[in-house]
Amino acid sequence: MRKKIIAIAITLPIVLSLGISTLLYTQHLSIQYREMVRRAEEYAYAGDMQAAQRALTEVATQWERMEPLLQIWVCHAETDTVTWHFKGMQVGLTIGDEPLTHDHAAALIEALEHLHHRDDLTWSNIL
Repeated sequence: MRKKIIAIAITLPIVLSLGISTLLYTQHLSIQYREMVRRAEEYAYAGDMQAAQRALTEVATQWERMEPLLQIWVCHAETDTVTWHFKGMQVGLTIGDEPLTHDHAAALIEALEHLHHRDDLTWSNIL
């Protein structure tokens, strides 16, 4: 019995600290990526599709590097949604379709926000 109590006393702080650190990291990435996507969208609204493409390529490249790490603790469907909207926005910029670009930009920003909120420490996420 004593060994179980010691094991719980050791593992509980480790699990909590990991949970809080992944929460804060996901929140940081979500905010950072949303700002970068908004910047790309602002370029697109201004009609500078090349600058928008460069800005989006930069954030999409960062996302591709971080996605495998995020998939360790975030639901794959959530990260797949973000990836889908990155690709949709890139297609919109490539073909010059402003409505498609803006639709995917809005959905991408929302998906990035959901990525953070669904990783929050809430009862529904814990249970």
